[in-house]
Amino acid sequence: MLVHDPSTARRVNEVRPFGDRVVKVCMFLLIAYPIVSYTIERAFSVSLGSLWDRVVLAVLAVIALVRYRTGHRPMGFRWFRFAKSYVVFCLALLCVGLVSNPSVAFDGFSIDVEYIIYGLLIPLVIDAEDVPLYLYGVAAVSTLLGFDGVFQYLTKVPIPSSWLDVGETVRTRVFSVLGSPGELAANMEVGLPLLVALFFTDKRRVRRWLYALGALSCFATLLFTYNRGAWLGIAVGVLFVAVLYDRRLLIAVVVLGAVLFFLPPIHHRVLDLFSQVYLIKSAQGGRIMRWTEAFANMTGQPFFGAGLGRYGGAIAAARHFSLYSDSYYAKILGESGLIGLVLFFAIQAAIVRDVIQLTVRRVVGSQRFVALAGLVGLVAVIVHSFVENLYEYASTASLYYLVVGLLLVWGRAQSDRGENHLSGELLTMDANT
Repeated sequence: MLVHDPSTARRVNEVRPFGDRVVKVCMFLLIAYPIVSYTIERAFSVSLGSLWDRVVLAVLAVIALVRYRTGHRPMGFRWFRFAKSYVVFCLALLCVGLVSNPSVAFDGFSIDVEYIIYGLLIPLVIDAEDVPLYLYGVAAVSTLLGFDGVFQYLTKVPIPSSWLDVGETVRTRVFSVLGSPGELAANMEVGLPLLVALFFTDKRRVRRWLYALGALSCFATLLFTYNRGAWLGIAVGVLFVAVLYDRRLLIAVVVLGAVLFFLPPIHHRVLDLFSQVYLIKSAQGGRIMRWTEAFANMTGQPFFGAGLGRYGGAIAAARHFSLYSDSYYAKILGESGLIGLVLFFAIQAAIVRDVIQLTVRRVVGSQRFVALAGLVGLVAVIVHSFVENLYEYASTASLYYLVVGLLLVWGRAQSDRGENHLSGELLTMDANT
């Protein structure tokens, strides 16, 4: 089990940081984002369901500001520099867009920048000793979504015909409370590796059974989404970690891939990508056509694009400016040009580098499984976003930047423990807990 080292625990009589309990509430709301949003939308209205996270953002921003003014100024991370540059660039595009269509520009800015700001704030307000608790929360929510996905598959939940390729027949494509197979698959990409890592690091039999059941449900749900981008994403994530850190994983990937490939629905779903019919239809009105349009759109304004909210995403589709790009990077290219795309890629590259340098390389023993699992999930989302607008999904973007914050705060505590007189590991195994 992941527990606090006794030497790192906060003393009972020590003054809690400002807003400590409120931060915990906000964090658990973000961890349970899909469940919270679904519940609010059902109980109240869609508008409230899409606004509560901005209230959470405002609360975290106030707490971070108060702590900063009172001397709490933790070390930042390298990816912050690129994120701040991207936010400033988007602010400039917002100012330009306000002249012609303020609502489109503002909505486009919000959807592009809001969760990056979450990523900047979370490391400033959470404490390293709370990281295990939040990781358990991520694992628990993914398990619940995984069970729900399996339930939907068993009950053959109805789906739109547009979710299937021409001539394709599957039992159903699961989506849980998220409303989208792609969005659910992205959560599974992050939760599944974490549950597997917890299974191998925990020594208690009951908890190991729970992690195993959770991992199996998430794995099954990932398959039942029939989302090829997610399959590609997690495969690349595992291969990335296997090549860099443990090549024994390559054998497991090859064996598992071979077995799954011969399951008829998965076999046909993968082979459809290479069929002449799929390629023709994709070029006429599918992903290939949309990616080509993104490039063509960018050539008119190569450095700044069409403007925030004007291409490839939810805002542009709602106002009939363009179709979905079916690639977040194509959306960024068409919307904010080469500058925006380069800055956004720089953010993701810096995040991967920071996680490797500050966390993976500094965590030792069985705890390294957890760090590597987090890295697999992040790489999977980055790769998956090549074929889907993942960062436009609120629950996916919040989960992604939340996990980034947790991993880096954990890594920062490892590097700072000498200065703070910390002894032992931040996260240790305790078989007697």
